[in-house]
Parts: sequence; structure tokens; C-alpha cells
Amino acid sequence: MKTIKLAFAVAGLAVATFATAVEKPKMNVIPINSEQAIVSVTNENPAIFEVSIKAKNGDLVYYKQTSEPVTDFKQIYDFKDLENGKYDLNLNVNGTKVVNEFEVSGSGIKVGESKVRFAPYFDFKNNELKLSYLNFDQENLKLYFYNQNGLVYESKLGRDFNITTGYNLSKLESGSYRVVLSSYNNEFTYDLVK
Repeated sequence: MKTIKLAFAVAGLAVATFATAVEKPKMNVIPINSEQAIVSVTNENPAIFEVSIKAKNGDLVYYKQTSEPVTDFKQIYDFKDLENGKYDLNLNVNGTKVVNEFEVSGSGIKVGESKVRFAPYFDFKNNELKLSYLNFDQENLKLYFYNQNGLVYESKLGRDFNITTGYNLSKLESGSYRVVLSSYNNEFTYDLVK
């Protein structure tokens, strides 16, 4: 019983540490007219901002990265050359992602609400791999371990909102491994050397 309580306490502490250590960027998308919008981004700490626009089929339409760490970014975007349809405006700041869906149509630009998503937290020490991830979209998640020869192990993690788990890797051979947390829409990688 004490072991179970300790596991829950450690998992809770890991999630609390993870939640306070991440960036908290804010992104506002404000239509100016039927073809243009102002995108304004702020962050508490200076960071490199990556802004991209993707069509719903996954095609990258636009990408820009700031050349140096900044706390704010503002730009007017012209969407007149985009085909009618739905798009995602993505902001990535140190593993924290803000996604804002918008739609381009003959009647103008319609902007949806922003969604904040955090990258998973991986930690590898003493032959233990710990993973924490807030699965906001409750996607069906899988974890894969690869070495230079291919797939070594896979695990189904499910659709829970709060994913906290650990793996004892003491029986794995020494070497380099790539760990992939994957869903239908997302993929995160973590490299480790054992």
C-alpha cells in the first residue's frame, strides 16, 4: 500500500513540476478585413517563436521563426492567396504549442478559439524512463522504442487525459535509443543513451 501511495505522490509531483516549468505564450488573431489579420504573440520569458500555417490536409502553407529570443511578436498576415477552407495557425515556444483554427471563405476570415498544448516531459535516470503528458485531445497514444536496428518495444498508453508512466530499461542493451510518443495527429521524440 505504501508503494502505491508513493507512486501516486511521485506522479502528482512530476505533473505539478511539469505544469509549472513550461512556457505560457498567448496568441491573439484579430481580423482586420476580409483578407488580413493581425497575429500578436506574447510570452513571459524571451524565447524563439515558430509560427506556421497548415492546411487541414497537413500541407505547410507558411513558416517563420524569430532569429533571436523575444517576448513579443506582431505581424499582419494577408490570406488572400489561400484557397477557401480551414487552416491551423500554430505557435511553438519551447515545446508549448498554441493552435488557432481559422477559416478562409469568400465572405472573409473566421477565427476560432486558441488551444494550448504542451510537449511531453521525458526524464531518463538510473535506467528508468519517466514520461508525463497532458493529453488535452484525449487521443489514442502509443509509445515506441527504437534502436539502430528498428523497433524494440511498443506500448499502448490509451486516451487518458493525464498520462504518467515509467519504464525500467535496465534489461535493454547499451546503446542509443529513440523513444516516440505517437497519436494520429502528433508525434514527439526523445533520444537517450543507455
